[in-house]
Amino acid sequence: MITLTQQFTKPISKTSLQEVIRRDVALSQHTSFKVGGPADYFASPRSLDELRDVLAFAEAQGLSRIVLGNGTNSLFPDAGFRGVVIQLTRNFGTIRIDEDRLTAQAGASLGAAMGYLRVKGFYDFDGLVGIPASMGGALAMNAGIPEFSISERVRHVTVLAKDGVLLRLNQEECDYSYRRSIFQKRDWIIVGAEFQLGGERRFDSEALLQRRRDRQPIQSPSAGCIFKNPPNGPGAGKLIDLSGLKGLKCGGAMISPLHANFIVNTGEASAQDILQLIDFAKERVYKEFSVELQLEVAVVSNANLR
Repeated sequence: MITLTQQFTKPISKTSLQEVIRRDVALSQHTSFKVGGPADYFASPRSLDELRDVLAFAEAQGLSRIVLGNGTNSLFPDAGFRGVVIQLTRNFGTIRIDEDRLTAQAGASLGAAMGYLRVKGFYDFDGLVGIPASMGGALAMNAGIPEFSISERVRHVTVLAKDGVLLRLNQEECDYSYRRSIFQKRDWIIVGAEFQLGGERRFDSEALLQRRRDRQPIQSPSAGCIFKNPPNGPGAGKLIDLSGLKGLKCGGAMISPLHANFIVNTGEASAQDILQLIDFAKERVYKEFSVELQLEVAVVSNANLR
């Protein structure tokens, strides 16, 4: 059962808001695609109370809001975002191990958590090596590889609801599946999680990292895999490749010649360039193979948010 852990009672602090919210911040500076116009408001809360203040501010002003992790799985429009972008990676980065439990805040780097675990003799996250996500982003999208997903080690996830209440969900309540979770459907902000350590599964992290270097354009600005792999048959990259689209360009965006499920910014791409390649790839794959590709990257618009 979802557990209520804390009620919001602290009044809004205007001084606090002035310290954590900035105006007209270029989202291209906060995403791995290096595209995206300005956010009307960009918040970097330093505590739960300040995060609650930010939510209350957005609610009072009637503003849309969105949480941004490391920005490695997001595509913002060229016009920017008409609302509040909340980023936790600057201040919510605590990682702690207690015996065989890992507790991590949402803003912690997945790579930093993996490195800390290895120092302590745990290798539970080695299958996630090279994924440039925050813990919150990884939990929301159920980051992983074909052989392993982060959800396998989850004990519970703590979220902040719109009304300022903290809730704790166990693994089953998170409703995890391939690149999906309840957090993609609910109006909650992940603030932290607890993981069970000591799993028997081991991965060769060096081999996995080398595989990424060999097969993925990790040196170019991108947002990782654009599409989820279909449940049956060839993967999304293979289908795009077989459709003859490797190397296809639109403005400054290009379908990677190295891995067709990656779109890279060659230097001067706009979000619209990337969206046009996404749409073209979807249409061509459907025409050639009758497979409807589903997005893995989060495409943000000003029309589909609260």
